[in-house]
Amino acid sequence: MGSISTRLAAAAAVLLLVGALPLATAFEPKGPAPETGYRGHAIDSLSVSVADTFVFTPQTLMAHAPGDNVTITVTQLGSTTPHTFTLSSVTNYTFPSSDSPSSIQAFLAAHHPLVNLTIQMTTGFTASATFVAPPLGVYEYICLEQGHFGSGMLGFFGSGVAPTGPAGPGAPVGVYIIAGIVVSLVVLALVLGFVVGKREGSKHEMPPERLGYPEPSASTSSPPLH
Repeated sequence: MGSISTRLAAAAAVLLLVGALPLATAFEPKGPAPETGYRGHAIDSLSVSVADTFVFTPQTLMAHAPGDNVTITVTQLGSTTPHTFTLSSVTNYTFPSSDSPSSIQAFLAAHHPLVNLTIQMTTGFTASATFVAPPLGVYEYICLEQGHFGSGMLGFFGSGVAPTGPAGPGAPVGVYIIAGIVVSLVVLALVLGFVVGKREGSKHEMPPERLGYPEPSASTSSPPLH
């Protein structure tokens, strides 16, 4: 019975997982079709704004795919606070919040940033940089002005993947949804396999007379009525 149940559960799991595969594409990052430029690579134009607070808007950016030509334009909306837009070149690396400015500078000296723009404190000031989207992954951008990063001025750039947000890089939300669906389907398949296995096993149970018990009569007659 155990082997039958296991085979049924495995078959049901395979069928359910195959049926769930189309769901994966439903959660892939969607966006407008990119333009094409040099050698057919996409051209991604991204915009960021800063102000007199310690925040980038937006805090997540994305290139469609590694190899895209990416142009980032940062606009100053404030008037009293300078900033930088410094994009790390190390995939899936998050600067520890405890890092001192000197340790961050040392890291960037060893790993040259993809972008390092200085944003003056003049309302309407803009600065732009163009680069090739790096290998698949998530890259952090921060402000190097004294105290800004420590106050939460950071964001994440995804190259071919959608970053989760300023809490830290990670898999797209859709991945967790798909994982939850797959786990649920596997559990359901195992339960169904167990139930079917029990039913199959009951067909092969030894009859009572083989176990030493009297065989029950097919019917019970009632005494005649007078």
